Amino acid sequence: EMCTRAPPPPARIPKNLRDAFTMGGRAKIKYRYFADLGSGAGHNTAATYAEIFRQLDGGVFDYYNGEGQAFFDALKKYPLRDKSVLIWGLAGCNCEALAVWAGAAKVLVVDYNKPVCDHEKITVFNHDELQAAKIKTDCAISYSSFEHDGLGRYGDPIAPDGDLRAMRQAWETLNDDGILFFGVGLGRDCVKFNSHRIYGAARLPLMLRGWRLLDVFSIYKDKTPDFPFDLRMGKMRQCVMVLRKIAADYPDEKELNAVAATGGATSAPALCRRINQIVSAHCRRREK
Repeated sequence: EMCTRAPPPPARIPKNLRDAFTMGGRAKIKYRYFADLGSGAGHNTAATYAEIFRQLDGGVFDYYNGEGQAFFDALKKYPLRDKSVLIWGLAGCNCEALAVWAGAAKVLVVDYNKPVCDHEKITVFNHDELQAAKIKTDCAISYSSFEHDGLGRYGDPIAPDGDLRAMRQAWETLNDDGILFFGVGLGRDCVKFNSHRIYGAARLPLMLRGWRLLDVFSIYKDKTPDFPFDLRMGKMRQCVMVLRKIAADYPDEKELNAVAATGGATSAPALCRRINQIVSAHCRRREK
């Protein structure tokens, strides 16, 4: 069920949608309200890109409280050179600049509120335009994006499964075996309406349907075996998950048990293993 698009977004989850948003009570609700309609419609100038490229040349990607630094190791192991790359959601100047800097042949950006990007390799779409163009790309980046879909914060319609729909659209717009660099907040399952969702053992496997987790890169060193899924409710950490598009709903058990080899200082094989364990447990529950 979906409410009509009408700004400003509601300050509370409509009662008839609470069960769907919480997956029958498996996710907690907290409130942190924003009405960022039009906030994505910025203007990234040629000078802005020149400065970001200068920082990237110096090994600095100061994005999302420094968590974006993990992209350097991820892109060394899974390069973007000569690839087509779709960026899902853009606030400021970040992942689209990173993709250009990393040698992508062309970079596409999609956002509810279209920004202006003054770079010859970058083309910008809204969601309707992207769907009409029937685009397929080699790779995609969604970092701190899909957890907002369906909450109304950025002018999108209120929809409990908005994040799952966005993830499926990312799957559909990738070439076979395409790669998605993916980041959402990980912790205990929670909806911070209308700010964002946090993904734990209940919601994360739903987001990963149709994907195989290849690798995880994180600036955080694992503190406990269940980190970050044991953080206090409402707290989260974000990493770079490298996903490959697959035809099946989920990888087989052998693939889920395989742990990626280390790849740089931010490689997080323990977290990769833990996420696959969560997916494996979800698959076993589905089979019962």
